Amino acid sequence: MKKFSIKLIALFTLTFFAACSSDDDEILDSEKPQITVNDPVENEAFEVGGELHFDIDLSDNDALASYKVDIHNNFDGHTHSGVLNSTVGVTTKQSTISPWSFNKAFDIEGTPKTYHAHEHIEIPDDIAEGPYHLGITVIDVSGNENQVYVQFIIGEDHTGEEHGISISDIHSENAVRGGELHAEAQLAADHEISSVSVSIHGHGLEPEEGEIEWTFDKTYENYSGTSAELHEHIDVPENAALGEYHMTITVIDAEGHSHAEGAHFHITDGNNNADAITISDMKVDENVKAGEEIHVEAAIAGEHGIEKVEVHIHFEDGEGWEIEKSYDYEDKTSVDFHEHIDVPTDAAKGEYHLSLEVTDHEGNVNSADAHFNVTE
Repeated sequence: MKKFSIKLIALFTLTFFAACSSDDDEILDSEKPQITVNDPVENEAFEVGGELHFDIDLSDNDALASYKVDIHNNFDGHTHSGVLNSTVGVTTKQSTISPWSFNKAFDIEGTPKTYHAHEHIEIPDDIAEGPYHLGITVIDVSGNENQVYVQFIIGEDHTGEEHGISISDIHSENAVRGGELHAEAQLAADHEISSVSVSIHGHGLEPEEGEIEWTFDKTYENYSGTSAELHEHIDVPENAALGEYHMTITVIDAEGHSHAEGAHFHITDGNNNADAITISDMKVDENVKAGEEIHVEAAIAGEHGIEKVEVHIHFEDGEGWEIEKSYDYEDKTSVDFHEHIDVPTDAAKGEYHLSLEVTDHEGNVNSADAHFNVTE
């Protein structure tokens, strides 16, 4: 009887560990699939009304499931590492135009380990010319995903040209999914406003099951005159992935010229506890000369561990220097923040707004603001 019991226990133990081993083999696939973009190459130009050719190779250690393509304008000069350069102008040939956006998902049949995709996407003939981003996201059968972006040009890139269009005082507070995003800005155009477009896309998001990486594109033709106040309420889907998003506002004037500015915001689940983060003893140089450094200091504490600290700087009066810098932290619950940020030699003189935004590992966000002057 004892021998039988011992054998039964041994058999159960072996079965248990075999099952665990089998489960581990399935669970432990955390390796991201890989993406190689063969075409387009960086800053390759395509004609308005023509075709965009993209050619990619995908691979995974286990099996591929799907990929998706996202195209949005880069008229505000944003990147997908959190750095903004918003002094961008785009020239177009007609006034009844708007920036182009494209989103499409593709299933990969047979769950192969490697896959080659070659697609021709028609470029509309009534879109604004300038720089665009092509984003490729690939997902494997375990839900791991990877993403790459390539910039390309439609028509001509008129970066740096000015046409008497300005977008200032951009206001985009964090929004709760299922609620509304309030998009506000002051608009001006010497040759009168023809249309205003708002586009939104995520930054480095990792949607959970049932969530989507929300994108939004809409052109508003109810703004006119040489100045206007943009104020729109935009519905946020209930299943929008939580995290950081980027909003681009584009103004097109009656002569077909275009200008864009960008801002970022977060989508939360409504449970943001800003009190979990404290920002104290914040110090920012009151005056700094163009071409020198501005010093930013603060004592930061977060009971759930600080994930990142972001510094946002923008000019308070029209077009000027803008920057967004992000500083990552591991699991520190307190940070003695002290950074030196270079001020460009050609930064416009005048008053600037600086926002220090802190995010913890629970997704809570808190911020503090300051002003300083760039002098000669």
